[in-house]
Amino acid sequence: MRCYVTGEEPDGVVRVNRVRLALVPPPAGLHGRRVLVVGASSGIGRSLALAAGAAGAKVAVAARRRDLVEEVASDIRAAGGEGRAWRCDVTDETDCTRLVDEAASWLGGLDLLLYMSGRSPLVKVRDATPAQWAELFATNVVGAALVVSRAIGHLHAAAEPVVVVTTHSMGAPWPWLGVYGTTKAALAELARALRTEEPGLRVLCVSVGNTATSFADAWDPEIAGEAFTEWAGAGRLRYEVLQADDMADAILAAVLERDGPDDLLIAGAEVSSPPVG
Repeated sequence: MRCYVTGEEPDGVVRVNRVRLALVPPPAGLHGRRVLVVGASSGIGRSLALAAGAAGAKVAVAARRRDLVEEVASDIRAAGGEGRAWRCDVTDETDCTRLVDEAASWLGGLDLLLYMSGRSPLVKVRDATPAQWAELFATNVVGAALVVSRAIGHLHAAAEPVVVVTTHSMGAPWPWLGVYGTTKAALAELARALRTEEPGLRVLCVSVGNTATSFADAWDPEIAGEAFTEWAGAGRLRYEVLQADDMADAILAAVLERDGPDDLLIAGAEVSSPPVG
């Protein structure tokens, strides 16, 4: 339920906001497309997989939690689509290789790769351990590189290949999310490198505005309360919270808009009094 107006930010990133609710069907133009969603067990990744399946795409879904992606694939099939699930730990090179090869074989090729895997604890840079840095880079950056690099050959064989990665607000780090933001800045640079090195491959880098997902479920409530208070006071919660389904629809709409921007922010309408908590 949405349509949107675009406006250009000072840094050249297109902001997609001012959401005006309107009933719309699943994104057109996905029928018959071969789609791989990595990180599809919950949140935006799950919504992307379901929306793509509902729009007629053939969808391979993957995540560490096999039971959850099996549910996603089952839901796609129950709605009349084609879906199949794989377990994949994106920090494991063997898993990434096997996933891409097996998924591309089942799909009959690959048109669209959506890399949604990502995680972050609430931790300040001064307190982050080497293990936390390594884990976040392994999941948020290296995993994306492993999956995309293995998929490039399949993507180049497609008529209109697209890769989508998601980032955070670069240039304005959020306290307690500095480590996460650093990995996402690296992911954005990876997207730019791919555009330079792989002519014909469209790489979308989507900065995701506030969205209702399970991303923060493991955060310590006390630290989270302190963080939200500081974020609100600094005006960082200025966008309305979108539902994961709305975010997924907007991302897929951006994929289908061939002449649209490749770097964009998708967010809800700006609010005068950001919520706290």
